Amino acid sequence: MNIIVGLLSGVAASMGLGGGFVLLIYLSLFTNTNQAIAQGVNILFFLPIALLSVCIHLKNKLIDVKTVIKYSITGLIGAAAGSLLSVYLDTEILRKLFAVFLILIGLRELFTKKASNTKKQPQEK
Repeated sequence: MNIIVGLLSGVAASMGLGGGFVLLIYLSLFTNTNQAIAQGVNILFFLPIALLSVCIHLKNKLIDVKTVIKYSITGLIGAAAGSLLSVYLDTEILRKLFAVFLILIGLRELFTKKASNTKKQPQEK
């Protein structure tokens, strides 16, 4: 079963569909893995896929490096703060907070209108 879940998570993650979600649910609910350990495994699972994606996007000039640096600094601060906070919170509270977070993100995705990514091309005369 672990191999199947790992394969599904990898395929979903490589397509940008949230493979970490599959992995976290499986580890938390079906293997009774501690939430902090499940999140750590998820991060380790995600890193190779993220690195490959960044390399491909950099090669195709799809990444604005200045924007990445700006948001990476605040993201690292937030990750460190969240990591420290998770040490002091009970596992059940973490699970409930994570569930609420997933529901809120899902609702936002369902009900937020997406901006169009297509740029109007100048008409030739």
